[in-house]
Amino acid sequence: MADGSLDEVLAHVKHREDDWEAKSARPARGHAAIGCARADVIHWLHRDRELLECARTTQATAFEDEPDASASGQVLRKVAEQLGPQGMKEFQEWAGVAHFWCELLAQMACALERYEDVCGRMFFLVEKVLYQRIGESLPSALHRAGAIGSAVHWTWRYVLAGIVSASGGGSLAAWLASGDTQRLLWPIRVIAVLMCPDASHHPAVRQHCWEPIVRLARAEIRDKVRERLAQVFTEDPWFA
Repeated sequence: MADGSLDEVLAHVKHREDDWEAKSARPARGHAAIGCARADVIHWLHRDRELLECARTTQATAFEDEPDASASGQVLRKVAEQLGPQGMKEFQEWAGVAHFWCELLAQMACALERYEDVCGRMFFLVEKVLYQRIGESLPSALHRAGAIGSAVHWTWRYVLAGIVSASGGGSLAAWLASGDTQRLLWPIRVIAVLMCPDASHHPAVRQHCWEPIVRLARAEIRDKVRERLAQVFTEDPWFA
């Protein structure tokens, strides 16, 4: 959508605005408010081609399931090697219901923001939080097979390496050693908010991805959309 014409992008923004105006019930308005914010992110990416290309390339490398493209979907391929075809099918079904992948990305963004405090513990921190937040619903067979640990390991590897590669090279170690996490954070946040099927029901994505986008990329999110988020998500102090 973001690489379409400006008219197509603006038509999408207008469609989401119409959706907001049509919704009156609070749960529906939450979904509509997120829809408006997503439309603003798409409009932002349409203007910021460097970030668009970085996020798109990284997402494809990590998560796009294209059997004919050997460089795509590396996270899914590696997890599938561990779980087997049937285990991977069951894991993906669970992951869709549990918002697993966007939760993983949200927790990566959170861990990177706290990088100086958790240096050397990021993998463990993300895996631990995922188990605490959504791991209880994971089928026991997938738990024993190490599905979450495998997904965390390979997502860290291919998402971060993909961002570095798509941003012009260098080494991930050099980026982290310099403390420059912002170049890693923005693509992760963008991928998470666009991957999440409904962030109105996903507090971690709202806190770790939407809040920084709304707060730090204020020029990209319209004032009235930010006001809607604060109006609808009154339990989220970061939107106040």
